[in-house]
Amino acid sequence: MSKKQRAISCWLVLFLVTPVLSCVAVERDFPQNQAIGPSGGLARPGDDALQYAYQSYALACLAILDGDYGQAESYLKEALTRDERSPYLLMKLSHVLFKQGKGEEALRFARKATSIDPDDMDAKKLLAGIYSQLQKFELAISEYREILEDDPKNNEVRLQLSTLFIRLKDLDAAREHLSILIADDPGLLIAHYYMGRIDLERDEYSMAEKAFLRVLEINPDFLPALFDLAVVYDKTDRLDRAIACYKRILATSPTNTTASERLISLYYKAGKEELAEKAIEEMDENLSPGDRERKRLGFIYLKYGKLDESIAELTAIVAAWPEDQEARYYLGAALEENEDFNAAYENLDKLTQESNYFIPARIRMAYILQSQEKTDEAIELLRDTIDLKQGNPQLYLMLSTLYEGREQYHDAVSVLKEGLAHNERDTDILYRMGIVLDKLQRNEECLEKMEMILAIDPKHADALNYIGYTYADKGIQLDRAQELIERAAKYKPNSGYIIDSLGWVYFRKGFYDKALIELKRAITLTPEDPVINEHLGDVYVKKGLYERALESYERALTLENADQERLNEKIRDVSEHLKGENR
Repeated sequence: MSKKQRAISCWLVLFLVTPVLSCVAVERDFPQNQAIGPSGGLARPGDDALQYAYQSYALACLAILDGDYGQAESYLKEALTRDERSPYLLMKLSHVLFKQGKGEEALRFARKATSIDPDDMDAKKLLAGIYSQLQKFELAISEYREILEDDPKNNEVRLQLSTLFIRLKDLDAAREHLSILIADDPGLLIAHYYMGRIDLERDEYSMAEKAFLRVLEINPDFLPALFDLAVVYDKTDRLDRAIACYKRILATSPTNTTASERLISLYYKAGKEELAEKAIEEMDENLSPGDRERKRLGFIYLKYGKLDESIAELTAIVAAWPEDQEARYYLGAALEENEDFNAAYENLDKLTQESNYFIPARIRMAYILQSQEKTDEAIELLRDTIDLKQGNPQLYLMLSTLYEGREQYHDAVSVLKEGLAHNERDTDILYRMGIVLDKLQRNEECLEKMEMILAIDPKHADALNYIGYTYADKGIQLDRAQELIERAAKYKPNSGYIIDSLGWVYFRKGFYDKALIELKRAITLTPEDPVINEHLGDVYVKKGLYERALESYERALTLENADQERLNEKIRDVSEHLKGENR
């Protein structure tokens, strides 16, 4: 469309919206060199104010079509000098300002529009939207609720309010409004979909499945619902159904790399390696040489240990697209796993500060330096990165780990305190702090940190287990210890360490048969842990099964980080007992 055609189009729009724009014009002489005349030149004194307001508005429309929001802003502000109480012009200017990132100024004009016409629903919606984007959430909610009080059937606003509640994790409020939407319009696909997403977030898989199936009844080709339904089936161990969902996606979209990746992952999870390999081959065939999406193939090769293939694919991608930060990061990861540490470090070092992969890359670089026994350089690297990216918890955790490795526990505590200064409710940092305090024999402070974690996240399995095991090991508060560990086992049923704690609290309470059952299960889950093997030996001693106890102790003695002195003493005691039996 030519500029002239756009001008004609814009004037036609102007003609149609004139009744909307109309407001009382104030007669006055307009300053010279300010108004825009019909030909684009200066307006003459005495010309009609509204006429030039509309002309400036039309020129703003042209500027918006050209993507020149700065020029549009100028024209709209000019229009407002001629028609300063036009809610429509104020709203249009607010929108243009927001497009330029001038949020607070946009907010000022949106507020003015609603103050002039409090019943203008469009103005109130605009104001609520700006509040939301500026993260003034309570004000946004208040505006949306006012609109719904006047217009309860405004489903657009109710949906916006629902999505805002989802964003704020107020899922009960979101469900309430989505239920109203669905009752009013049972075929409203997006409401059913959001309801399913909430149920999935809450691990209410049966309800989520029902919602996603309803979405697919309304629109069988709605891919987000198919993806999420596959997740539900995966989470509930119905792998064949999950596989069927991804195959259904690929039947209509063969180059959907996300579906291909997840299908391959499920094949491996289901033990169908031949089908996984075939799916990888099909993905390879569907992506032509030079296709940027081949990097997804490189990611799959990396995930399943095909390092040479991964490096080949990702090297080709970064050669063609040197600024592809994602591909560069995973190339570095593949090279690191292939023990080509210098090449890995070189690639990771090329990631820019603006990249989402910058911090993970720096952490990998620190691991590489540590593996090369360059811990001082690793610490310096992380310190420099923290100066650039203060507040990122992973940096503080990694740096504290380096200090722990040197047994510089006080330095580790100082680093973790820095992290907590940015976010005192970060449960990962609190947990690490508890571990380090325990190593410093500051047991009460350790338990305080673990209790703080539970106040923030009552389902934190590791904190539950830590407190429970500490009590069990000391032989105190055994009922509470059991209750805490059982809760931990509910959230992490396949953790060998938590099952070991459960066996140990039974041992402390004298329930040796129960202890034996749990410790045998713990051994199957985590066979290489010396403490679990030692605990099993302790139970065998209590049950009078000394030969089995000796086997457990001797096995524990061969494992890394075993307490040699304590185990040797137990082995001597059991051996002496067996000798006495054989006399």
